Amino acid sequence: MPYKVLIVEDENLTANRLAKMLEGLNDEYEVAGITGGVIQTIDWLKNNPAPDLGLFDIQLADGISFEIFQSIEINWPVIFITAYDDHALKALKLNATDYLLKPVKESELIKALGKFKAQKNVLDESSLFKLFKTFLPDAVVEKPKFLERIKLNIGNKLRVLSIDDIAYFYIQNKGVYAMTHEGDKNLLTLNLDEIENAVNPKNFFRINRQFIVSIKSLGKMTMYSKSRIKLDLNPDPGVETITSVERSADFKDWLGG
Repeated sequence: MPYKVLIVEDENLTANRLAKMLEGLNDEYEVAGITGGVIQTIDWLKNNPAPDLGLFDIQLADGISFEIFQSIEINWPVIFITAYDDHALKALKLNATDYLLKPVKESELIKALGKFKAQKNVLDESSLFKLFKTFLPDAVVEKPKFLERIKLNIGNKLRVLSIDDIAYFYIQNKGVYAMTHEGDKNLLTLNLDEIENAVNPKNFFRINRQFIVSIKSLGKMTMYSKSRIKLDLNPDPGVETITSVERSADFKDWLGG
């Protein structure tokens, strides 16, 4: 019998990617369900048989996944997934099966699943819940740390750019730039993957491989081919900005907050 896995992830693209990775592992794992928030997960757990394993994103649309443990007893292993590596998560790592940083690499997921299988036969079921309850008070109030400012090196001078001043990040001629709301173009040393993982996802969204846009930069939006969306950005980047097919659905969800 395959191990049944519950995926708790509010980003559809990430949830589907995790499901595909699991289902590609020699029929050893079966996705029992996918939920996108604290309330939805609690409801699912009350109305379905317990899974063998959970893959829990920590920061969900309606709260933090640790809150789930306050409402329902979980006596099965959990692998946490997060974009933020802070001291609270390091403490939890000592006791959880494992935790993975986004974007999740298949090789890292396989290693974590190996730990799950190794521990499955020796875990004291009641200890997991007690363990989470121990960390719960501190973990729930722990807030993700988002990028607030960027240091710029301009010749022999330094400048600090506030994240609130940035309209969008983009790639041009292999360089990564931040465009401010005032129209100032700034060359960065970070790549888009690093930026995507560091900015507040409520305020910024990566629409394709070239652009991460802020909610404040959005102007007129029109439907494009294959369900994609064409965006008018402020200030105008001088090139077409269109959501990728893979990210269009998540972008619509993001617009709704």
